[in-house]
Amino acid sequence: MSSRIAFAGAALLALLLAPPPVARAESKPAELRATDALGRPGRAVKLRAKLQRKGFMGINPDVKGEPLDFYLVGEDGRALEEARFLGTGETSKDGDAELDWTPSAPGQFDVEARIRRGSSYVALPAPLVVAVPPPERGVILVQVDGTVSQATNLTMFRGKPNDQIPQVDGAAVALRTLAQHYQLVYLTGLDETFTTKFRDWLALRQIPRAPVVFWDLFSRSLSHASYMEQLVTRLKRELPQVSVGIGAQASDGALFLGQGMAAVVLGASGELPDEVLPARRWDEALVHVALIHRSGALVREVASADPARSEAARAELGLLGRPGLGYVHRFRSDADPNVAAAATLVAGGLRANEAFFRALDVRTANAALTSLLAAWRHGERAVVSRLYADRKVGLSDPIPTFRRCELVSRNEPEPGKVLFKVRLRPDEGEPTEREVLLLRGEDGAWRVDVRDF
Repeated sequence: MSSRIAFAGAALLALLLAPPPVARAESKPAELRATDALGRPGRAVKLRAKLQRKGFMGINPDVKGEPLDFYLVGEDGRALEEARFLGTGETSKDGDAELDWTPSAPGQFDVEARIRRGSSYVALPAPLVVAVPPPERGVILVQVDGTVSQATNLTMFRGKPNDQIPQVDGAAVALRTLAQHYQLVYLTGLDETFTTKFRDWLALRQIPRAPVVFWDLFSRSLSHASYMEQLVTRLKRELPQVSVGIGAQASDGALFLGQGMAAVVLGASGELPDEVLPARRWDEALVHVALIHRSGALVREVASADPARSEAARAELGLLGRPGLGYVHRFRSDADPNVAAAATLVAGGLRANEAFFRALDVRTANAALTSLLAAWRHGERAVVSRLYADRKVGLSDPIPTFRRCELVSRNEPEPGKVLFKVRLRPDEGEPTEREVLLLRGEDGAWRVDVRDF
């Protein structure tokens, strides 16, 4: 027994006196994130990624001197069978690595930044989107805060799960529709430290992939308006085909207008400039974008040398009413003076029609008849149609041409209904008679109701 105890004691003493084993290199948990990029065809795009070692209390020290490799993993929504190596950038003292890369053709590219194999740091690859739209493809800037996502810096900082952060109704469907025809760029006031979490939120909500521009709280003004002004000015300079901006605040709309863009403000309350297009829901925003596109083609028709085409286009634009000011506004600064003049002519006509309509009185049946006669003499379909109970009917009901008119009869077949017969005398030819039926609506206004007499 004593020999066994002596042996055990010797073995324990040997273990205590033995040199410590050689320590194996331990992996260091890190965070790698990359910045989405925009560019023009044939020009180099700067790919950027940031590497930080995971620290305490959310404070992650920057990592210097680590090579980061960039790989192309997808093009235009299609994953490559094998990732294509693009190059390497080494992190600076701020943990930032950069690489200049020139895409071979326009498109939207999926790129990954990766820590080189063998590094002591461990982090998942960081995805980034590189958008290089062709010059003819329009670009829409979407300020996603309040229009797409209800996420805030506070909810992100508190770690609220993505499935509990709501999206704005209709946003995903509308953006998928727009992405088929435009290059989208998302702008957000979320800090760039939430890059990974917010991209995961976008994927969860099936928002189409597009570059996201985050807010660096530590290097930019805390003012939303100042941040947006700097950002939109830079993006408009980098991508001249930026044509439409969608935001949630009146200041967003004013900023987009100031940059020569069409401006849509979703859900904002209060007064907006005449040229800003308000939308209560995303389906209304889609209609605005479609009419912005259509109006651009019509303004160019107005500017054409063909008188018939020009007049037909001007008449169609005249039907847009006050929203038309927002549709044609950006063309008033077009590089082609003919297009700019045409847009200005259309805008002036729209304002004149709006002022004319506001001068009309429909509070009584007699006043409504007088207003209709004045609108007929004015000859603008956009004004006449707004006096009808069914505006679609007003768009097709013939507008008579006359110099003088006479009241032939006035009958009230029942309350809230008055039937007038008027004789219209043109400059030449025989007079014609028209029957005008006016109905009082629930709002108390009298409007034309067409009957087959």
